[in-house]
Amino acid sequence: MAGAGRQPYESEHTVAPPENASAAVIDVRVATTEHMVVLRVSGELDMLTAPILTEHVQAQLTRDTADGPRTVVFDLTEVSFLGSAGLAVLAHAHTAASDRGDAVQIVATARAVLRPLEVTGLNKVLDIRSDVPAHDSD
Repeated sequence: MAGAGRQPYESEHTVAPPENASAAVIDVRVATTEHMVVLRVSGELDMLTAPILTEHVQAQLTRDTADGPRTVVFDLTEVSFLGSAGLAVLAHAHTAASDRGDAVQIVATARAVLRPLEVTGLNKVLDIRSDVPAHDSD
């Protein structure tokens, strides 16, 4: 659902786990501008669903860098669980983006996301914010 001033989502991917697995589901919506990409994640980010987010991250980090650096924003405000596999995706994205001259920001307000970031110390490494930055003008 796009609000005023937001770019339309370019892609959407929802995956359900195998029938014998837990009821974990993830939804990733991608919105882009010239210098920013926002990955809006909802659901549980765990070992079953982290590979879907990894696909989206890889797509963003393999793009041509001719347009200059950009910011990759992970909007995790609708994530209800953040497991170690999800933390690994965020840490890898931070490292890969830094190597390319890009920046990574994490938007999180819920304890279910903030607590794992604090316990692992990633809150000291990652740029964590309470709101998605305004889109830059194209």
